[in-house]
Amino acid sequence: MLAVGESMADEPSFDPVEIFRVLNRHGVAYVVVGGYAVAAYGVIRATEDLDVVVDQSWSNAGRLGPALEELEATDATGAKTPLTTEVLVRRVDRLFNTRHGTLHILNQVGTVPPYAQLVPAQEVDIEGERVSVATRDQLRVMKTGTGRLKDAVDLAELDETSR
Repeated sequence: MLAVGESMADEPSFDPVEIFRVLNRHGVAYVVVGGYAVAAYGVIRATEDLDVVVDQSWSNAGRLGPALEELEATDATGAKTPLTTEVLVRRVDRLFNTRHGTLHILNQVGTVPPYAQLVPAQEVDIEGERVSVATRDQLRVMKTGTGRLKDAVDLAELDETSR
């Protein structure tokens, strides 16, 4: 929702490929989950953010911080938490506004497994960027039982596109 005095022009356009480019350039280990992952399997679905699960190792957190800085990431909750390795290594969900749209780092969402359980992931090429995406079976497990209508629709569409 826009605040008083803001316009749609103030909102960054959603460009997940640019987010992938920055994460890849910094060597961040991540797996895409959520709506964009479903889209990678041919499901046509609008999504407002990029959901990823990152490796929670110290070395990966050390690469994630500079990537978030390059993306000009700010905490979407308004918190002023620093993007240090010590903060980013914690298993906490984080929602960031970036200059290329919203990035949601999922680390403690009920049906989303940790990074170690998502690898090896499906590797796909998206506009010249190698991107690790949760497998179709992993997405089915994540979306089953959430109680959300959009996840039930995603499940049906995933089944339809696999035929």
